[in-house]
Amino acid sequence: MYEIIYNKAYIALTLSIIAVLAFRYRPWLEQTFAQQGEKKSFLVLAFLFRFLPFWVVYIFYGYDAQSDVQIFWRSAQEAKQLQFVYRDFDSLYSPLFAYITAIPLIFWDTARAVTLLMIVVELAVLWLTIKTYGTTNKPSNIFKALIYLCFPGPYIFCVLGGQEDIWMWGFACLVVYLWQKGKSAFVLGLTVALGLLVTKAFFVLFVPPLFLKLSDKKNFVLGMMSLGLPSLAILYYFGGTTFLMPIQLAQEPMCPNVWSVMYPFLGKWIAQFNIRMLNWIGLFVIIIVSSWQAFRLKNLELKQFIPMVWVVIFGVMMLFQIGSYSNYIFIYAMPLLFSLMDLKDKKLLIISFLIQAAAVVQVSLWFRIGKPFLSYEYFLQIKFVIEYALELIVFFGVIYWLNMVLKKYKGVNA
Repeated sequence: MYEIIYNKAYIALTLSIIAVLAFRYRPWLEQTFAQQGEKKSFLVLAFLFRFLPFWVVYIFYGYDAQSDVQIFWRSAQEAKQLQFVYRDFDSLYSPLFAYITAIPLIFWDTARAVTLLMIVVELAVLWLTIKTYGTTNKPSNIFKALIYLCFPGPYIFCVLGGQEDIWMWGFACLVVYLWQKGKSAFVLGLTVALGLLVTKAFFVLFVPPLFLKLSDKKNFVLGMMSLGLPSLAILYYFGGTTFLMPIQLAQEPMCPNVWSVMYPFLGKWIAQFNIRMLNWIGLFVIIIVSSWQAFRLKNLELKQFIPMVWVVIFGVMMLFQIGSYSNYIFIYAMPLLFSLMDLKDKKLLIISFLIQAAAVVQVSLWFRIGKPFLSYEYFLQIKFVIEYALELIVFFGVIYWLNMVLKKYKGVNA
């Protein structure tokens, strides 16, 4: 029952040791990256830390994909048969998601193919992030990519979990990349609308802060409408109001968040609220805080603005949204490292690895002990004590990251 938890703990420890060794031999590694070139070095790291583990786990040992990947696969099979999303099959994701995940099934109809697609997309987003947020020191950029690939959260949530959360950051990063190329608010609107159609409903949280930031709001809205309205019309014409399915089905309580952390002490009070009400409270807090930060950060360049507000949005979501759980650190691990972390700050890096290691273990343990919202009597059993301790590490770890972002903002404006 707990074998997968032990394995994830071992993997997190191994990755942390590799990261320590990487810092120990950083001069030699960066010299090697410089000699081999940026693209070749990146491809070697991608093979060692993503494709090789995939081959070992799913081909050599023959394990099947687990977690949400089985759900993705079933939806993708329906999409491959050109069934209409929401009307003919259920999906918790944006309308184009199932059709994109169906592409690899044309060649290999297995859940493993979906996991492989997730790895390919993650690596593509990583390369885009390097091109957008990298410095002129290319070996240093590749070293940062190495540290990211050693992060326990992305490694386990992508390779073993086949999670898609990094797709959202891919579109946010694409917004910055395209802005640097042409500074067209209309193109940004198109990009955001495409992100809403491809990823998941959470991506809409990115829209209000970006709208508040841009001076050319009219063309941004026109860009979104030019793609969004025809898409909405098609969904409604063929499926009626079934396109609301992702919102209607996403009602399951998860942890850690402020509700699960307080539940042992305030459980009777929290239980008086239904989950829909707690969802709305969380959504209200996210929009208010992210919009407030958007006003505070509005004088920053878009390149600086987006990663800061991105971490605020999804960090606050992890704290206050009843449906948030540890996997969501995958959403902002990349911008956190490439735009907001200083690799000279060893304390920050050690704490970040600890938070991520706790996250990958906590979510597996929580599912295996019955997904409880703990009350104080649970603490008579050690497994619940351990799970709650891991919740606290992740919860306060997210607060630590958010505090770091706010300090970063003060430093920029000092």
